[in-house]
Amino acid sequence: MPQYAYRAINKDSQISTGVLVAESSSSLDQRMADLGLWLIEAKEQTTKKAIVAKVKVTRRDLVDFFNGLATLVDAGIDIAESLRVLVNETQDQGFKRVLEEVRLNIESGVNFFDAMSTHPDVFTPEICNLIRAGEHSGQLVEACHDVSEHLEWLDQLMADVKQATMYPAMVAAAVMGLVFIMFSFVVPQFSLIFDSLNLELPTITKVVVAVGDFCNSYWWAILLLVGAVISFFKIVPERVPSVAVRLDRAKLSMPVFGEVISLLVLSRFTHNMALMLKAGVSIVDSLNLVKGVVANRIMAQAVADAESAVTEGRRMSEAFGEHEVVSPIVMRMIIVGEETGRLDSCLDKISQRMDDEIPRRIKRLFGILEPLIILCLLGIVGAVAAAIFMPLFSLMSGIG
Repeated sequence: MPQYAYRAINKDSQISTGVLVAESSSSLDQRMADLGLWLIEAKEQTTKKAIVAKVKVTRRDLVDFFNGLATLVDAGIDIAESLRVLVNETQDQGFKRVLEEVRLNIESGVNFFDAMSTHPDVFTPEICNLIRAGEHSGQLVEACHDVSEHLEWLDQLMADVKQATMYPAMVAAAVMGLVFIMFSFVVPQFSLIFDSLNLELPTITKVVVAVGDFCNSYWWAILLLVGAVISFFKIVPERVPSVAVRLDRAKLSMPVFGEVISLLVLSRFTHNMALMLKAGVSIVDSLNLVKGVVANRIMAQAVADAESAVTEGRRMSEAFGEHEVVSPIVMRMIIVGEETGRLDSCLDKISQRMDDEIPRRIKRLFGILEPLIILCLLGIVGAVAAAIFMPLFSLMSGIG
């Protein structure tokens, strides 16, 4: 059914806005009247996204919401009343407004899945389809628990990655900041001293002074270049698909880091695929949904090919076998799952194994990089110190 962005007024003359699902504008008007609202304006949405401002909701808030919803529905309370309770308990005003709109849609006759779909920025497609599968199978409580566990897994995965990378990132940033300050401010001061003394400078001093003079004169250009590079990697891949594909392929092929990135990509695929299949979503629909959450276009293409293979009546392992991004152990588990009819269980087991392996790999990787970063810092500081003190020692020996 069409979605309508509306503005309405209640009996207390308060204006409310949102998105509701209705068969027509006249049907929307009647439903608003049933809810005690008078419709002022309604515009049919041309896309699935609402015209209203985007709302950012944390995973923790979503976890608490679905846990609370599962508890209330399991106690025999209908969804609309459960949402009313949860709206009153929600502290975040943006999330409160979203839940209120979902409740209004349900009270006007829309199912829970369609009501959530009006807010794709809050309820992602995989969340909505898990709920849809739960509604169709009569297992909404179990579906809410599945969503909660999925969000918990994603939150823990991101927390592990952030925890493992935070210290090395801080050290690397401190190193780059110190080097920039040294070459932009410290070295040029000594360069002036050397010029005033008319000293014959060693080669290393000449190089360091030249770099310092460049940084001092063109520091703004360096900052602009850094900003341009960051913007390039953020904006261009979104607008030029071919560039995005090359970058994602390069990420997987990177030395050292590529293995960790591949594990993250495969973990997202196996976890989400297992979750969809356990919820009762068909293989084709599961593949269609999962290709949008693997966070890598090379893997997404492999999933798309697998979707086409299954649609044509072939096994998805045949399509995955043509893509190097799918590791041998994942391929083996997929084949075993297809042969035994327990694909969801096999994918879940390999997902759990990778979830345990990822934090260890990341910690081991950055355990090696941390001393290398420190050694680089010591090398740069040592080179600058040598470049500064060698002419001074020559001057002192000449005076002596």
